[in-house]
Amino acid sequence: MTRTINYLKEKIDYLIRQQFTSKSEKLNPNQPSLFEDTKETIEVIEDEEIEITFKRKKGGRTSPPKELPRVRVEHDIGDEEKVCSCGDTMHRVKEIISEQYDIVPAKFQVIENVRFVYGCRCGEKPVTTALAPFILPKTQVTASFLATIAVQKFEDALPLYETSQNI
Repeated sequence: MTRTINYLKEKIDYLIRQQFTSKSEKLNPNQPSLFEDTKETIEVIEDEEIEITFKRKKGGRTSPPKELPRVRVEHDIGDEEKVCSCGDTMHRVKEIISEQYDIVPAKFQVIENVRFVYGCRCGEKPVTTALAPFILPKTQVTASFLATIAVQKFEDALPLYETSQNI
């Protein structure tokens, strides 16, 4: 039993070193472990299984603050496109909302781009409204937002950290 515990301690020690040490450093096998404590005894309960889980920090972008004013811009398809090939009128299935940061001079706001998805009860493929292309793909900023930051940074010589504090 103690043999198994010692083996598991060594295994944990090895894995911790692999995770948290520099990759260029060489391990010295004669160096004592920082995580070994010879004075402490460990009780092992054989009936219970111990599960160790690691939570990863989730990535992705954050939503704009709710207190910012919002401007709703609806992108819709034409009436002739709302008629299905079966002759029935398509109904709105859902809304897809993407948000962008925008600056109106001395005013910060969020533009909500609302696209509609239309589908027919006959089973045809749903139709989604096209979205106007962004100035930079996969970003949440408008052209005026980028222009304002560029002018403040390069023309007004305002550091970026001050610009972020003013927003």
